[in-house]
Amino acid sequence: MVQYRGTTSQIRQYIKSKPLLWAFKVWGRAGTSGMLFDFDIYQGGNGTRSHLGQGGDVVMKLVSTLEKNSNYKIYADNLFTSVPLLEKLLGWGLQKTGAVRQNRLPNCNIKGEKELKKESRGSFDFRVEDTHNISAVRWFDNRAVTLLSTHICVEPLRMAGRWEKKGKEKD
Repeated sequence: MVQYRGTTSQIRQYIKSKPLLWAFKVWGRAGTSGMLFDFDIYQGGNGTRSHLGQGGDVVMKLVSTLEKNSNYKIYADNLFTSVPLLEKLLGWGLQKTGAVRQNRLPNCNIKGEKELKKESRGSFDFRVEDTHNISAVRWFDNRAVTLLSTHICVEPLRMAGRWEKKGKEKD
């Protein structure tokens, strides 16, 4: 979001849940260095949207300038991750990993947050879809986190050190 205080722009967005109430939405594709390689300014909907949804359409627009079958790996948050999008990117030869919303995992019987919470912090569950080799991983930290990926799964598994306030030490 890029703040805009003017009143004359046709493409500014009002989002009451954001700190910047009036702003331009800018979608971007950056490299590992943080360098911005491509961007798109949201100008409002045109009434048509593919089966991928708004986030999927944004990803497809931003990766359209990449060379196909060139082993690029894309990372994004849950707005830009869904099973149909990962399948389409695989068709282009691009790999993707991203957090995913629970309602975007149809027919995936992965353990729920309550089950993982009973097993304590660090517990996880995963499923791999056979035809496209898409892995879904959910683990419990303070809350359950779910990822979808076409190029990584749960191996290698290792424990991360965490700071404990009570003992004032890493566990």
